[in-house]
Amino acid sequence: MKLLRRNLSLMLAVRYLNPLRSMFSIITLICLAGVALGVTALIVVLSVMEGLQDEMESRVLAFAPHYVIDQNDGFQHLGISDEQVDWHALQEKLATIPGVVSVYPMLESDAFAQSGSGRITVRFNAVEPHNDSQLQPLLPMLKEGTFDFGEGLNEECVVSATTAQALGLGLGDRLHITPVGSIDEIADIWAMIQEPLLTQESREFKEAAAGYFDGAKPAADGACTVSPERAEQMLGALFNMPSKKLRPSERDALNSLFEIIQAHPEDTPYSAEDQKRWRDILAGLAALDRDKEDGKAVKGINEMVMPVDLTIVGVYQPPENMPGPNVYMPLQIAQDMLGLSTGGKSVIHGICVRVQDANNPGPVGQRIIDMLPPAEEPDAESAIGRQWDVIPWSRRFEEWHQLIANERVMMGFVLSVISLIASFCIMAVMFTVSMQRKREIAVLQAMGATPAKIMGIFTWQGVIIGFFGALLGVLLAILTLHYRLEIQAAMASIGMDPFPMEAHGITLPAVYDPAMFAWQAFKAFLMVTAASIIPAFLVARQDPAKALRSN
Repeated sequence: MKLLRRNLSLMLAVRYLNPLRSMFSIITLICLAGVALGVTALIVVLSVMEGLQDEMESRVLAFAPHYVIDQNDGFQHLGISDEQVDWHALQEKLATIPGVVSVYPMLESDAFAQSGSGRITVRFNAVEPHNDSQLQPLLPMLKEGTFDFGEGLNEECVVSATTAQALGLGLGDRLHITPVGSIDEIADIWAMIQEPLLTQESREFKEAAAGYFDGAKPAADGACTVSPERAEQMLGALFNMPSKKLRPSERDALNSLFEIIQAHPEDTPYSAEDQKRWRDILAGLAALDRDKEDGKAVKGINEMVMPVDLTIVGVYQPPENMPGPNVYMPLQIAQDMLGLSTGGKSVIHGICVRVQDANNPGPVGQRIIDMLPPAEEPDAESAIGRQWDVIPWSRRFEEWHQLIANERVMMGFVLSVISLIASFCIMAVMFTVSMQRKREIAVLQAMGATPAKIMGIFTWQGVIIGFFGALLGVLLAILTLHYRLEIQAAMASIGMDPFPMEAHGITLPAVYDPAMFAWQAFKAFLMVTAASIIPAFLVARQDPAKALRSN
């Protein structure tokens, strides 16, 4: 009370807001409720959205590695063979990096899954049966069965609930898997056999190859030296041949011609034996039969595809609308099925690394790069050679991650309109009150009240409504979030479930972020306060004489 007596503007503002005085105070209370509901809606929706993002991230990272280490030639990803890199030893080295939780091989591909109910395309991942750190994050998503593959030599698998439902399968049933190998390779082979033999059709190649030794300088013992211009012309003809449209026999022959040229730098004579080998290669190309070459190419497709029947030992629930494998199987079975463990070699697609905190990995990424062995140097087969690539999970799921972030921003922007509407309501109330109080304000001005005092009356009203409305909104939001599951169940009972758990496989999530709560309340407070300043400024500039004479 002492504070009110010392501050005329605040005292009058409180009297005008007294809900027992007049109808206009009841309207003010309605605007107070509008501010509170606006803040509540903002906080509840943003908390649920943030909880949904965290939940989805945790579930994605349950089956997605935090880092993927693979090799590429600048154009495509390449497998890692133990003939080139001792990836077993490399895994052990990477596991010693501080912050690394687990390291395991990556092997994934597409396949056709078939049962008596139909056939669908699936994505399968391989797991190491004895790598508990790889399997542990998957266990919370397991609906029934087990992830225990024993020694990993039996033809067993774990399928997603959506895959099991689509194929009408359950525990103990058999799943027929037909790997497609590399879909791109099969498509390239199919496109290739639609074309004629390029080495027999390309005029540029035939002229350059047939006339390669024309005009060569003779040397001792039947040798000769080819001019640099002739060699450059031949190399250009070789490089202009589209590799994806060449039959295997053609590709081998062109590689042999390239090796001959590379073995003879400028002014290096070609022996008679080299010349004979050149002519034999060209004769072999001319004698190729298209039907036989197409048969060899199609046979290569058959060698890619090795169907296998797997017994379902578990069913897991993947995140809804998230990228994830349909089938898990032991590493050895996956390698055998894809033909990556023949001849004593073992090939994987990459090495996966999981860290303690995927969102704050620290220097782990750079330490992984520093620990990788030297890449393979360029050679005749690859002008670039093999390069290491360390891919963090945020890069692999960049589009999805950005989509969720954009949804949160847009949702916050749209819901902020609610607080903006409440602010306009406050402005309307201030205008209404100011019109009804014109004579009272004129009397105050006549008694010596300054414009600042008059502005303060209505500004204080906005401050009070904004503060208590924002505070009430935060309290209502916390209460709503606390009982969100009960509210959801009540809405579901009348057929208005806004978040069906069956579709997402999770309960309604939420994140209690005090900083976000305070920020949303502060924004609403600022908007309401700003909305009260405009009518306060206009009222403070009125002419008291005219106001007293008006009805």
